[in-house]
Amino acid sequence: MRNTTEGQQKHGQQEQFEPMPLFSTMDRNGRMTMLRPGRHVGRVAPLLPWLLISAALWALTGSVPFGALLGLAPTPAISLFLGHPVTVGVALVLLFVVIGATSGVYSQAVEQFGQTRVAGLSATLAIAGGLATSAGVLLLWTLTNDPSRPFDLEAIATSPTIPPELGAIVGAVFALLAAIVLLQLPGSIAHALRRQADIERLRLEGSLFTGTLTAVNFTNRWLFNLPIFTVEVSYIVNDAPLVVSAHMRTSADRVPVVGSRMLVLTDFRGTTHVELDLSNGAAFEPDAKYAAPDY
Repeated sequence: MRNTTEGQQKHGQQEQFEPMPLFSTMDRNGRMTMLRPGRHVGRVAPLLPWLLISAALWALTGSVPFGALLGLAPTPAISLFLGHPVTVGVALVLLFVVIGATSGVYSQAVEQFGQTRVAGLSATLAIAGGLATSAGVLLLWTLTNDPSRPFDLEAIATSPTIPPELGAIVGAVFALLAAIVLLQLPGSIAHALRRQADIERLRLEGSLFTGTLTAVNFTNRWLFNLPIFTVEVSYIVNDAPLVVSAHMRTSADRVPVVGSRMLVLTDFRGTTHVELDLSNGAAFEPDAKYAAPDY
């Protein structure tokens, strides 16, 4: 079993940059979890620096629109500074940097936890948390600078200029979004880690069977531009034929054909994991007929 698994791992390391089909017998869509061959269960620590840096950059970038456009500038001089063409130009350049950093958050989350749901929540937390922090700091600075000014939401409709109340509401929306994501993220990470631990255990200690892909059914749905399928894999245990159902997500040009060789991993707990046997020369649909439509 271990020799076979090691062979899979070496081959998988060569294929790790290819959009291999992803299978799950329990989850679907963004909750489907992968663990690249040769990798161990992910960790939170490598993601945190990316998350904090991205949030800090969003906070810095967000200070320009919040201060110059949404009234959250403590003094007219700071408002003019934040609205100056040079400052706006720097903010636009910084925006490209922060988008790259947020992409790094997403990529690092996928690398660690093998799940697009965790990656999406992490990137959203960086954006919403950074913008909410920027708005909060500027609002506190504004109110501290002029404590005699009342904070009245009616000023949004009555003020001849853009009042800080408007910026406060926009910042509150981002703060609410960040709070919602922050509540969801720990559970999603825990779920991904459990799935990765199951896959790692099955590869090291589970029973390996050779199976055959006997059905590939398109659900007419896509996650981003990746088509979603339900599949069936047949295999034999003690001369008895068994069938396991699974969800599959892949790219449009890597849809395995019926009859492809599969690997089925099981254990005494009843946990099952299926993988495409890439070492056996997997065959894929010749045309990208499952590509996402262009609207």
